[in-house]
Amino acid sequence: MITIFYSSDDRMFKQQFISVYSLAKTNKEPLRVISLTTEVPEYRKSSKRLSDAQNALLEKTLKEANPENTWTAIDVSDLFRKYFMHGPNAENKYYNMFVCVRLLAPFIKELGDKALWLDTDTIICKDLSELWNMDVTNYEVLGRRDLGRITKYFQTGVMLLNLKAIIESGSFEKAAEMVGEKKFICYIDMGALNKIIPNKKKKLIPTKFNSYNGKGDDCIIHHVCSVREGHIPFTKKWWHRIKPDEMDLLATKCPQYTQLFSEIKQIIKDNPECFHVEDVQQVKHNV
Repeated sequence: MITIFYSSDDRMFKQQFISVYSLAKTNKEPLRVISLTTEVPEYRKSSKRLSDAQNALLEKTLKEANPENTWTAIDVSDLFRKYFMHGPNAENKYYNMFVCVRLLAPFIKELGDKALWLDTDTIICKDLSELWNMDVTNYEVLGRRDLGRITKYFQTGVMLLNLKAIIESGSFEKAAEMVGEKKFICYIDMGALNKIIPNKKKKLIPTKFNSYNGKGDDCIIHHVCSVREGHIPFTKKWWHRIKPDEMDLLATKCPQYTQLFSEIKQIIKDNPECFHVEDVQQVKHNV
């Protein structure tokens, strides 16, 4: 069984669903999928944990693909408050602190000794067995080299984690503590992890497991961040698109997902209670 975990809240449900739906369609081996969800209104008033209806739809999607698949949502709001509510990065204008929730993995016993982290803006193109079966014995993290780096600086959007080793070294907890103490401009938790974990405990993997362009027949995971993000002209800020017409944008730039998004739009129409009103209206507008 492959153990996969995400972090999401209600605001990110649509992109969470896209990733899980693509995961269910492309993997035959049983999947244990876990979402670390948060509701911390004192940090963000819009913060809402996944609803019962949303969790039920995700579980149904996985079960229809394989009855052995499981879905579990775990509320980590209190851990978020402990590690990320205060300190120099709490009011960072360029980075959402909820992404740092992945640093809480060692506290989640349900993840076991080995788990695969996926950002919610990933589309799974092929079976994950090749990645999952990689040997993590001598490493803490397996991930792709970040763009523009010449060292073992890995990108955290897709990580195969040796949680047994991580718990023993305390590296993720040290990174979480660093996030609460050291000022970062952007990529807060990624910077902390790469600083804390020694190079000998990192292993770089092929970009096909975390591809930014999704091109090539060998692409396993398409991390669509480069499609969804862009710099705001004349500023150091960037936008990260989570909008009702997001699937139309992605389908235009990545036509290979036209059928995938067509199926998801029908699911949105059939389950309007799970999605934001704007998402439902956008789907109806396109019909």
